[in-house]
Amino acid sequence: MKICAIICEYNPLHFGHWYHIQKAKELSGCDAVMCIQAGNFTQRGEPAITNKYVRARMALEASADIVVQIPTAYCCSSAEIFALAGVKIANSFENVTHIAFGCETENFELLKEIAKFFANEPKEFKEKLKKFLDAGNSLPVSRQKAVEELMKEDKVVFSEITETLNILSKPNNILAIEYLKALYKTKSNIIPVFTTRSNSDYNSADLNGKDSSATAIRTRILTKNNVKSVKKLVPPFTYKLLKEDFDKFGLPDQEMFNNLCSYVVKTSSAEEIKNVYDVSEGIQNRFIESAHKFKDFNELLLDVKTKRYTYTRLKRIVLRLLLKIDKDTVSQIYKIDKLPFIKVLAFNGNNRELLSAVSANTNIIIRNSNIVKKPSALYTALADIEDRANAVFNMLLTKTKTIPNFAPDLYAQSIKYTDIKEK
Repeated sequence: MKICAIICEYNPLHFGHWYHIQKAKELSGCDAVMCIQAGNFTQRGEPAITNKYVRARMALEASADIVVQIPTAYCCSSAEIFALAGVKIANSFENVTHIAFGCETENFELLKEIAKFFANEPKEFKEKLKKFLDAGNSLPVSRQKAVEELMKEDKVVFSEITETLNILSKPNNILAIEYLKALYKTKSNIIPVFTTRSNSDYNSADLNGKDSSATAIRTRILTKNNVKSVKKLVPPFTYKLLKEDFDKFGLPDQEMFNNLCSYVVKTSSAEEIKNVYDVSEGIQNRFIESAHKFKDFNELLLDVKTKRYTYTRLKRIVLRLLLKIDKDTVSQIYKIDKLPFIKVLAFNGNNRELLSAVSANTNIIIRNSNIVKKPSALYTALADIEDRANAVFNMLLTKTKTIPNFAPDLYAQSIKYTDIKEK
């Protein structure tokens, strides 16, 4: 059996995602699709619009066959770490032969050229990158400026100059480059499969019918405080699952989340903030100073924000502080070949061949019997972070008086797939 992997968030799953899953299976020629999905918190440093199990079922309804999770420690990090963790999970399965991702460009060969360049990072590039980072620019901007300057000085040559800079300005292209980089760095045999985006821009907040982005859909849901307003913007199964979950538990309370974030910043010492991954250059002191000036979390972040430390980057730092995700746990992703465990969120229980294929992976958690009795320190650290992430996410739900029955991730039961009948 051949499996095609897709690294995703599905926050929520929209028509573009549905198209991508179908196209991935078609272009790869694989027998099944494995979605490698973020947990209850996302790369934006925010709670997902609905919990990871509901989003995993959306993926199955969209014709995926199995959904596994990227540990929260890595899915609320930079694009590089998010991609590297996803690829290392894919590498863990012998049957995963392809990986599919979307991008804004159709020049896939140039995309590979750029990714190979970044995977090797010659000395001249590192020097330019440091120069622009030291000037206060963010990493994506610094990288683009460094490449542009190197091309002008004829120190690096790509097959197309203008298109190279255009590729580096688009968010999905940047993520695609990180996936390719991870494949090159891990010497993976997995074959990349490219699809161009069929919907609106990744970060677009403008609604565009069935082509609306996940950002626009989430914004509408949170603004209206209901899911009925997006019924025509998402696939029928996504709407049904969203509505069922909203009716039972409500949406994650954004104000409560902001208050929790504000609290943890205000009650943490500079040393505690410094121990969080991606904190450097004294940014912990800016947090402490701003915490004394502002009650509102967004105002606090805007005061800390610099060109280099973007709003989203700061939100990820605070989320890691809230969930007690330390530097060592995050940095381990660069050192390990395989994650200590891979948690299954949902799978097609009718596909016995699929279950047989993925169960050959000795560190996969499908049921309690798969739990390692004497886990490693990293295993325990990642599992503890998942438990904290689950607990915080459940606190945020607005329509329940009791915590939903989600077992701690270290002792999780499998979630089997059942068809959802349209009413």
